[in-house]
Amino acid sequence: MRPDIDLRAFLDTRGAKILLTLSLLAVAGFAALGGLIQPALVPDRTADLEMTFFVISLPLTLIIPALTVWITAGEWSDGSIQITLLQRPGRLAVLTSKAIAALVVFVALAAVSIGLAAASTWIGGELIGEGAVLSSIEGVLTTQLANLGATFLFSLAMGMLLQSTVLGLVAAIGIPFVIGTASNLAMAFGSQTLADVIAAVDLTGASLALANGEAGAFELLPMVLLVLLPAALGTQRWRHREIG
Repeated sequence: MRPDIDLRAFLDTRGAKILLTLSLLAVAGFAALGGLIQPALVPDRTADLEMTFFVISLPLTLIIPALTVWITAGEWSDGSIQITLLQRPGRLAVLTSKAIAALVVFVALAAVSIGLAAASTWIGGELIGEGAVLSSIEGVLTTQLANLGATFLFSLAMGMLLQSTVLGLVAAIGIPFVIGTASNLAMAFGSQTLADVIAAVDLTGASLALANGEAGAFELLPMVLLVLLPAALGTQRWRHREIG
């Protein structure tokens, strides 16, 4: 396994450099929006780290799928996977290597986002407002990161299964949107049956329950249906798919 090769191959492309630059600008912009403007909007004129990171998580729900699917499935889309597998014949080793590279990018992006959120919250609270609430870091490291972690795992599974940048992005972004919309409709109409069905595929809700220590056997079902099963099918497809 050589995740360093996959990471370098991703970072050396012009498209990846543009995407990473835009992603960092978006994260920095939303960090400033969340931390600097927050004191003007809340009654006690303070800036809360968890709220700032929540604002940052809005673009991250799009950035994480874009980066993860690109790293995992990009070479299938542009045809360069043939060269990669000729140079590195072990297909499962290549897949594992790409998954590790995607994880490294996700961890780095999460760390940068937390750092920007903390800096923006401190500046907004201490220099503009009446104080900064940094003690909510625990909520950021549990609830917020659990949501982003679920986004990463689902995006990784879709990249492995579909092996197409376009299809992977559509699935990684579109399916959670549909599930979230259906969940809101179920709450609006008060349909318990529909709510139970949606809960079986609600990966975000399951990740929150897991982060809060409230997860049971039912909360593991979304993980099985949306992550483990697609990843297993994608692994099999990766092993046997013909290159043409």
